[in-house]
This record gives sequence, structure tokens and C-alpha cells, in this order.
Amino acid sequence: MEYLYQAGKPNGKKFILLHGTGGDERSLLEMAKFLDADSTVLSFRGKIEEEGMNRFFKRNGLNQFDFASLEKETDHLLEEIKRISKEKGIALEEWILVGYSNGANIAAHLLLERETTLTQGIFFHPMSLEIHTQSFNLSDKKIWVSYGGSQDPIVSQASFAELVAAFRDRSAEVTVVETAYGHQVSMDEVQNAREWLKD
Repeated sequence: MEYLYQAGKPNGKKFILLHGTGGDERSLLEMAKFLDADSTVLSFRGKIEEEGMNRFFKRNGLNQFDFASLEKETDHLLEEIKRISKEKGIALEEWILVGYSNGANIAAHLLLERETTLTQGIFFHPMSLEIHTQSFNLSDKKIWVSYGGSQDPIVSQASFAELVAAFRDRSAEVTVVETAYGHQVSMDEVQNAREWLKD
């Protein structure tokens, strides 16, 4: 799995970056540095290709997900995170998952469906993947999520609400930010996420 690693300052945040459909390992670097100029970043490129666009798992059309691919790629992503973390000497609990759209979806799925010491996530415009097979407690998880409101052509209010409920029903701490910018990430959202990180 292709990735980019940039070491930051010792006191900086540590971000795992997961791009949206069509992005790559460089797509969220500028955002990461805005969130924390001193940050260390581990940024992955999705290994699934759809009409020339990088993704983290297959789909069979808009919002028609290939669940076998989702599970396989979630396991692969987690193993890569563990491997690189061990290589770099970084504890899993130090990382903050930062994802947009497709990247946010696989990151949220990972926290909901895999028992892991990864504990924090910043998810821009995620949606429920409608898989709820686990019930282990998520009280150690702290999540920030944003939603583009009624203007978002991809993430419905119902799907976003289902994802938030999936975390809250299992005792995760969830901060929700709603915007009026559709599926695009706005500077207001990134600023809000940066403030959240300081809490």
C-alpha cells in the first residue's frame, strides 16, 4: 500500500490521512499542517482504482458498496497502520485518523468494527455503511464529524445520523459540525476541527 510519511516535531499531533475518491497521499497534507503545523503525518493512497480514481474500497455505483472489499481493505489498512507504527516507534493510541468522504468512511468503519487502540478521528463528510456487527464499548473513542447539510448530494441526513448514532450508542464521545457547503470541505470546518484538537 503506497503511503507518505513525514516526521514532525516531538510535541506535534500525529495524523493518519485518508483521502476521498480520486485523491492520493498528498491530498490532505495541507489540511494536516493547518490542523497542526508541527504534526507528523502518515498518509495513505487507496489501492482500489475506479475509472482512474483512487479509493479505499470498491463500490458498484454511487453509495452501492462492495462489502467484501470493504472488510478486506479495512483489515489491510489496519495491518499497514500497525506495521508502520511499529517501524516508526509510534504507539497506535497516539494517532488521530483524519479522513474525507471515502477515507472518512473506511476510518469510521475501522473504529466501529475492529477492536483497536486507535482512539481519535476527524471525519469530514462520512456516512453510515450500514454495517453494525459489533457491540464492544467505544467509550475510549473521541470523534469529530462534519456534514454538509441538505446541500450534500452524496451524504444524506439519515445516513449521517445513523453513523453518529452508531458511535454514541456505544458510548463514544462525538462532536458534530454541520455546514451549508455540500460535500466540499470548507475552511470553517477545518478551523473547527483545529479548535477541537486543542480541547
